[in-house]
Parts: sequence; structure tokens; C-alpha cells
Amino acid sequence: MPPIRAVFAGTEAGKAVNYSVTGGADMRVKITLACTECKQRNYNTVKNKKNDPDRLEMKKYCRFCKKHTAHKESK
Repeated sequence: MPPIRAVFAGTEAGKAVNYSVTGGADMRVKITLACTECKQRNYNTVKNKKNDPDRLEMKKYCRFCKKHTAHKESK
């Protein structure tokens, strides 16, 4: 029978960390998305470093430009 896996969310030294019963922390990290046109940081989200090792880019609505623009992962 496969082991039962449950995921718990918690914080560790100010960082959001997801723990699983089977061991260590998951590879999910907080990122900020910034508009490529006006450079405003509009969105916060999480990504899985294992599945998306490169910088994330997606089209989102920018309330400062008042239109949909490309948003890239920023530092």
C-alpha cells in the first residue's frame, strides 16, 4: 500500500513553507510579477521551482496601464 501523503502549510523564519508528511519542504516559492510596460509590481503568487526553473511570464491586467500586458517575474 502506498504511504499516505498530507500537506501542511506553515511559516519558517518569515518564509511560507509547505511541509509534507513524507519529508522536507516543497519547492514552492513566493514571487512578484511586474508589468513590462510601466514596471509596476502588481501581483504576488507562488511557483514550483522544480516545474518552472526559468523566470515566469504571463499576461495579466495592469490597473495602472488599464489594459492586459505581459507581466514578468521580478526580484
